[in-house]
Amino acid sequence: MMKYADLIDEHIEELAALDAIDAGKLFSGGKAVDIPNVARLLRYYAGAADKIHGEVLKMSRELHGYTLREPIGVSGHIIPWNFPSSMFFMMSAPALAAGCTMIVKPAEQTPLSALFYGHLAKQVSLASRYCLLMQNCNIPHRLSCISVISEIDSAVPSLKFLD
Repeated sequence: MMKYADLIDEHIEELAALDAIDAGKLFSGGKAVDIPNVARLLRYYAGAADKIHGEVLKMSRELHGYTLREPIGVSGHIIPWNFPSSMFFMMSAPALAAGCTMIVKPAEQTPLSALFYGHLAKQVSLASRYCLLMQNCNIPHRLSCISVISEIDSAVPSLKFLD
């Protein structure tokens, strides 16, 4: 995840331009605030990834209770149009740090930055954690994505780009 954040830092201008084109955000604001905050958020969760531990619970009777924190499997994320980069990582960074496979559906109006993040994830071998749903999917495509979800092996998830 740290390499992913570094790669985002290297592509700040491209990502700010994509958010400006798609969402109408100011290029200067994206370059100075939004995209650097995305990289910081990703680094925060990358640091938290190895600090997820189980806990022993205090019980009222003579029982042993504990929690085990582990990935739940596949998680779905619907990204709104107004803050495409920020919301993408506010939703996906915790799931990625926990080891979950994600299905990310960007808004129809702002898919470009999410697609570029998927491209960057592929470069740092994180792409196996994403399944990007493209916009304007008709029913057969949605059903095919559901079948892809059911076939994902939790040990070796696979990336599927659907159109």
